[in-house]
Amino acid sequence: MACDPRPTDNAAFTLPIPDLTWERTVMARQTRTFIALSVSEPQGEKLARLQGLIAPAVPGALWTLTRPFHLTLAFLGDVAETDLNPVCRAVAGAVLETAPFDLRLEGLGVFPNPERPRTLWVGLTGPGLEPLARLQKTVAMAAAAAGYPPDEKFTPHVTLGRLKTGRDPGPDVVPLLNHYRGWSAGSFHVAEVTTYASTLASGGPEYAPLGTAPLRGRNPGPKP
Repeated sequence: MACDPRPTDNAAFTLPIPDLTWERTVMARQTRTFIALSVSEPQGEKLARLQGLIAPAVPGALWTLTRPFHLTLAFLGDVAETDLNPVCRAVAGAVLETAPFDLRLEGLGVFPNPERPRTLWVGLTGPGLEPLARLQKTVAMAAAAAGYPPDEKFTPHVTLGRLKTGRDPGPDVVPLLNHYRGWSAGSFHVAEVTTYASTLASGGPEYAPLGTAPLRGRNPGPKP
């Protein structure tokens, strides 16, 4: 099911028709949902190449395979299908006046820490971090107002892969982190926000866009 992200002022929007195949209950259908920024294809190709470069050092990792890569702004969990339109519209209306901006993909990191790595990611840098923080707060507030408050903590990153959990602390990733500390995929332009459905499959999570909302604000010009 795709959602209709049109805000109340009928601003322009994009509504793809995804092929969603997750299991649903008859009585209460829900969609695992998150709101994110999609990484452009050229930068995504560089992220994929980085996955191949670091894979030998982290055997058994489950790599992010679904494209495009994305930067999650708000994870909402299971959203009732009857609430998808209100959520999408709330987000679209809230972000409409936000101006587009650029983000730079740079540096390799892990969660929760190098001693017990569980998630491998690439960080974000540049002057776009300030508008990104404002946009994330705007999205979180809109989702909360629609009845789905996301996690409060926000650490900007793009996930490359996940390591299998267990009692074993995992591989030593410190040399890897040091080697790719200055690695960069360059910058990508942020001009829209996408609401995604997430399906937990045997090969890892799969994502399908439910709707997109444009950023149509204007950047202030130089001060006189």
